[in-house]
Amino acid sequence: RERERKRGKQWYQRRVRGHFSSSAAVSSPVCCNMTIQPETPGIPDWSIQVPSPTASIPLPGSTLHTSNSSASLLTTSSASNKPKILLMGQAKSGKTSIRHVVFHKMSANETQYLESTKKIDKWDISSKSFLDFELWDFPGKFDIVTYCQMEGKVEQIFKKAQVVIFVVDPLDDRTGSNNTVEKLHQTISLANKVNPELKFEVFIHKSDSLNDDQKQESIREVTHRISRKLINNGLQEKINSSLSYKTTSIYDHSIFEAISMVCQQLLVSVIQPFESLLNAFVYSNKMEKAFIFDIHPKIFVATDNCNPFEIHTYELCCDMLDLISDFVCIYQEGELEDKDYILTSSSINLHDGKLFLKQVNRNLALICIQQGDDCDASNHGILEYNFQLLKNGIHSVLKVANM
Repeated sequence: RERERKRGKQWYQRRVRGHFSSSAAVSSPVCCNMTIQPETPGIPDWSIQVPSPTASIPLPGSTLHTSNSSASLLTTSSASNKPKILLMGQAKSGKTSIRHVVFHKMSANETQYLESTKKIDKWDISSKSFLDFELWDFPGKFDIVTYCQMEGKVEQIFKKAQVVIFVVDPLDDRTGSNNTVEKLHQTISLANKVNPELKFEVFIHKSDSLNDDQKQESIREVTHRISRKLINNGLQEKINSSLSYKTTSIYDHSIFEAISMVCQQLLVSVIQPFESLLNAFVYSNKMEKAFIFDIHPKIFVATDNCNPFEIHTYELCCDMLDLISDFVCIYQEGELEDKDYILTSSSINLHDGKLFLKQVNRNLALICIQQGDDCDASNHGILEYNFQLLKNGIHSVLKVANM
């Protein structure tokens, strides 16, 4: 154990040196039932607006496992009420790598050893996550038109799907082949007949190999080719508002940002209340930015609207979440029951401000950043008290939404 502590300390020093000052410090865990009542008057009275009791999202179902064949997979999952996200694209475009990096905590360098997907892989995301949906990873060589005609499974694939993520490799797309555009068009045509409300997210992946100008050029070229194909087939007006494009890479935080935007489409019933709570918290405590993160997949569920989103701030928050999560793995022995679980509270000093992490429940955490001029130790009691109000508000929202 002493060797583990030394290794953890050395790793911490190497990790912090990149972004944080040498004065970084992590406080001891704060028990979830701790309350601090400050004597300072003037605490804002937050008015929490939660969805009506009739608002709800699909209730969690039983845990499903990957089946041995595509046919049995579709038969097994047809009884599930969970929303689905479909991961599609050409072979070698990076679909399986995205799934392992985001949801299985695999490092980007290790993905080069992954085998190509041979069948439809379906994963239940709810085991260690606040999110509750099924992720279906389709093989790149999967011919969806032929399969749906032979098996008649088009409704089981698209009926309960919420989002289709179509991954495009810009390097492969430069060869001039229309296979990618044709495959996307076939997918949109089939899906629109069964589920007109289905959203499509085109990930222009492996953008780490492109500079800023090349990224913009890739987006323009792919957008133009897809739009022209849809116009020629009369689908442009039907799905124009349901189609968006993002550049992503597993070697930076862009993939987590893109997946966060996709997952927020499954949380319509709680997004607006969460944003209202964060806006009040940021305004009351003079924060620069605040996020509610799903801890395990490192996906942000909501953020405030007081200040514009900046990728640098988001990267700092992600790095802090990685740091604290790794420390918990070192010092926490085994998996604790809910009644024994201790919520973590930490802070890190920056050269121009301070980062705070405060765990809301087992799967959610608040991470916020405060500028140096506002980091007054005398305001610590007010910050803790306001966080308790925020946490109670989040719990109220989740209770109404049956989450």
